[in-house]
Amino acid sequence: MSARAQIGETLETGGNCNNSRGLPAAGSVGKWNDDRFILDGWTSFLVSVRGRGEGTAQRYRRLVERLLADAGKPVTQLGREDVERHLRRLHVAGRGESVRQGVVVAVRSLGEWCLAHGIVEVNPGGGLAGPSGFRREVRPLTVEEVTRLIWGDRPDCLPTAHRELRDRALLAVMYIAGLRASEPGPIRLNDVQWDEAAGVFRLLLVKAKAARRERWVPLDRQVSRVLGAYLAVRPAGSPWLFVSERGMPLSRVAVYQIFLRRRKEAGIEARGRRMSPHILRHSIATHLLARGWDIRTVQVHMRHASIKTTEVYLHADEGRVQRMMLRSSPLGPQRERRVELGRGLAELLGELGGMT
Repeated sequence: MSARAQIGETLETGGNCNNSRGLPAAGSVGKWNDDRFILDGWTSFLVSVRGRGEGTAQRYRRLVERLLADAGKPVTQLGREDVERHLRRLHVAGRGESVRQGVVVAVRSLGEWCLAHGIVEVNPGGGLAGPSGFRREVRPLTVEEVTRLIWGDRPDCLPTAHRELRDRALLAVMYIAGLRASEPGPIRLNDVQWDEAAGVFRLLLVKAKAARRERWVPLDRQVSRVLGAYLAVRPAGSPWLFVSERGMPLSRVAVYQIFLRRRKEAGIEARGRRMSPHILRHSIATHLLARGWDIRTVQVHMRHASIKTTEVYLHADEGRVQRMMLRSSPLGPQRERRVELGRGLAELLGELGGMT
């Protein structure tokens, strides 16, 4: 039986099955006695086969490594009781539900991979149910705050210095494209394309989270203007779009520092909000829904794997439901709407008649 078939069978059973195929017992292959080889093979599988991002795979690995250190056992000896004990300790230590849920997902995935390769006989994560998912209340920036963050006090003027213009263009692109902090760094100059018909730039995202393939993300005219101004002064020689002072692509930490610096310069207060570059992603999703975009289109633009993630932003705009109820209540008069439609059709027919 091939490894791919073994993995497929394991996934069908939810990873909660024994090794009944007569595969080599745990520890029978020399390299599987070293947890480092096991974790290397598993994380490579997550990235190359499952399509997980490198950051996600490394996060899962760190969670498993902490579990193994807490249990004091290798992967081949890890049991379900060890995982449950570790989860209880995390809870007592005050770690959030997202961390504990990540441990369950990581261990279950590792167990599936180890089962398919005959490393273990029972998945230690099979049948484990993590804590229910918890989502913090989304508190985005206002449109006025985003405008100040990108343009400053003079929306019609842009800075001329390379570094400052780079920072403005970076935040503008991150906002309108809904990028995560790790996503603008890998963008190359060749990944930027000018759409002549629409009169805007668009970006090619190659290594984006939850994107199973390459995705073209369009920008709007305002952000295209900022990006065009930056491209005009961007130093040549580097293949990356957003370049550091050393000619290297911007790291996640560098993006975080740029955001904090611009937020301080623009005078944007936290007011109970968690200030990080990710708030730009929260903000664009909220603003698009507030402008009338349907939730399915927003899901595609934000590259959400599940529409449930997009639904969170419906609650961020507290006045949305009230506005929709006042505008189109099911008990409201429908005749007025038909009259308006009829009047518009009559005006259109009148204009067409005047053209003949």
